[in-house]
Amino acid sequence: MIERPYDGCGTCLLGVRRLSRMKLATTSPERQRADVLAVAASIGGHIVGWADDWEVSGATAPMTRPKLGPWLRDERGPYDGLVAAAVDRLGRNVVDCLNTGYKMRDEGKLLLTHGHDGPWDLNEPVDENRCTMDAWGAQMELRAIQRRNRDTTVRGWLQVPQPPLLMARRSVGVGGPWESARRGAPEAIG
Repeated sequence: MIERPYDGCGTCLLGVRRLSRMKLATTSPERQRADVLAVAASIGGHIVGWADDWEVSGATAPMTRPKLGPWLRDERGPYDGLVAAAVDRLGRNVVDCLNTGYKMRDEGKLLLTHGHDGPWDLNEPVDENRCTMDAWGAQMELRAIQRRNRDTTVRGWLQVPQPPLLMARRSVGVGGPWESARRGAPEAIG
């Protein structure tokens, strides 16, 4: 059985899943689950719990995430490591991803992700560099998403219909009654 309670076997893993926007049509939670279970099975491990952070941005630090944070702060019980569908499910920030990886390393815990053979060994330069590159790619993607969202918001502001008062002023033109009001002329007030 791939999901069972902690038994101290050394491969009792916490499944980590994250999704910024949960939509009815998404299959990402199921895909992430399948990836996590496949990675756990590949090392003979099992899942002792799930840290499912739905509707949580990748920009949120792992330690402060609602579901993953308590596990990382040792508030939820014992586990022997983390397993995620990809490095970007840990976070979309190089520092956060590496800090989480180093925390696992320093505590003697495993860090596994789908697409990487076996546990990450952040004491080994090639693994450390690859983890850093994957995290950097996730961070660049986050910046692109943020830029796209910001540009969409600005475009929306520019397309907002103008209030009728401004539209009326434009139809009268310069020199009309609205021009006097703009200057604060007495004839516009009285």
